Amino acid sequence: MKGIYTLIILVNTKSRLKVRKLGYFNFKKGYYAYTGSALGNGATSLKRRVARHLKKEKPKNWHIDFLLANKNAKVTAVITAESNVNKECQINNLIKNIQGAKVPIVGFGASDCKQNCKSHLIYFGEENVKEKIVKAYTRLFGHGEPIFESK
Repeated sequence: MKGIYTLIILVNTKSRLKVRKLGYFNFKKGYYAYTGSALGNGATSLKRRVARHLKKEKPKNWHIDFLLANKNAKVTAVITAESNVNKECQINNLIKNIQGAKVPIVGFGASDCKQNCKSHLIYFGEENVKEKIVKAYTRLFGHGEPIFESK
């Protein structure tokens, strides 16, 4: 299955991290949404990409790997939609327009972005915006469901 996904990540306490070539950044306590796509087969399928993101121990290939490897960061939910078309930037822009959304790091997860998203990581502070993100998926894809939620 191919598609688009958004990880909802809770950072429990302020953390300073080095993110590959982007440099060092302070991550504030609160909720973040990271949007990506998985449009391949096998190892690059939606299911395998999400499973990789949920592992703590893995090679750090992408910007998001550096945040997810931090002990203070936890994926609390994953929202997905099946799609053969790359709508990563469209859903990212809908999420960016949710009230209270802020771009914390310009370029994060968007080094190959062709639609000038600035970042595919969005910060929301203390508000868990899972339901608002599900609504954004429903607007774009006609559906959107959490496929993972931590207790």
